[in-house]
Amino acid sequence: MHLLTASLSRGGWRRHAWTVLGVMTVALVFTTLIDLSSVVPWRRQPPNLQQFPAAPLASACDSLANLDPTSLRAADAPIPNLVHYIWLLANPPVFSLSFKVFVSVYSAHLPLGARKDLCDLWTKRVLNLPGVMPNFIDNPRLTTQGVDIDTFGAKSDFIRADALRTYGGIYLDVDAIPLRDIAPLRNAGFANVVGRAVAMRTKYTGFVNTGVWLSRPHSNLAEIFFTAMDAFYNGVWAISVDILTDLAFRLHAVPGEVLIVHPRAFAPASWELEDQVRLFQPHIETKRTSSAAVLDRHEGAAAAMLPSELRNTCQDALAWLAEREKKGRVESWEIDFSATYVLHAFDDYADQIQGWDGNITLQYVLARQSNYARAVFPAVSHAVQAGIISKEEAL
Repeated sequence: MHLLTASLSRGGWRRHAWTVLGVMTVALVFTTLIDLSSVVPWRRQPPNLQQFPAAPLASACDSLANLDPTSLRAADAPIPNLVHYIWLLANPPVFSLSFKVFVSVYSAHLPLGARKDLCDLWTKRVLNLPGVMPNFIDNPRLTTQGVDIDTFGAKSDFIRADALRTYGGIYLDVDAIPLRDIAPLRNAGFANVVGRAVAMRTKYTGFVNTGVWLSRPHSNLAEIFFTAMDAFYNGVWAISVDILTDLAFRLHAVPGEVLIVHPRAFAPASWELEDQVRLFQPHIETKRTSSAAVLDRHEGAAAAMLPSELRNTCQDALAWLAEREKKGRVESWEIDFSATYVLHAFDDYADQIQGWDGNITLQYVLARQSNYARAVFPAVSHAVQAGIISKEEAL
């Protein structure tokens, strides 16, 4: 102890400090290289796409041939215009929906036409929309293999699979917002439509996004996915992504079974923090939308097309580029959503975004100072015009 003290007192601490600094520098460089290995092109880390054994699914295709004629006729029709959301209740159950959920449901509801009911709570506003019908079911608790289905995410996976195979339609996560009418996809002639998931790092690429899924009732993919979830679920988080990805690409070879669309169609931003910053961070240097623009959808730059009004011509596809060339019409930070049908707006890290409290509120959207706000503004503005949201709240 005496020798160590003497050494430090004579300047030896400098040598130790440089040693510690050198070790820390090497560790930092090593960690950075590992992280960059999934991004840089010279050292790609391939995605870990799982493949599942066929034995537990041996009879899955055979059972599809035993469907009754009514089910078979339904399977030949376009994908039903029926949207499924899942809201799991804790114990004791308290059913309360947020403004964020309202944005998604109202955006999905718009092509059907809105009813002018004025309510005080977002929950009532959602439930009062025409066509919204609660369907109360029991939470799944065990697989037939005896595995506990113990997380909300896993329960949702089983419920969505059962709903799609039984009724068909469109499954949306509550943070997935339709930006345009998806009728062209429903009528494209495929039994299922799913989308690739975008990712900042190559090791996360190649997967299918489970938050948006279109399916005919009793489609091969929906039926086999339900069987596979029961057979392979092991408690691992997001195993449903692996299963749906594996099955979608396998059944992609079956004519008319699965259409796999580009990531921009359903998930133009990833779940990673960098993308969430790009999507949600307010740009306070940008002028807020005026009250007049909120109350008048056709005024100035705030004029935006509703999902049911957006067209799909060649000219429309190039319109955003033309707008960008006009000074002041498109901000430098603005994301092009012109090819997006549904915006899956992951917000798991919203509370880590600087300059924002992480809350998606009415005023946050109406300000139009973020990419998310600009994307969903047309639907929220329509709700104000229709009297679903009072003009006093919007000002």
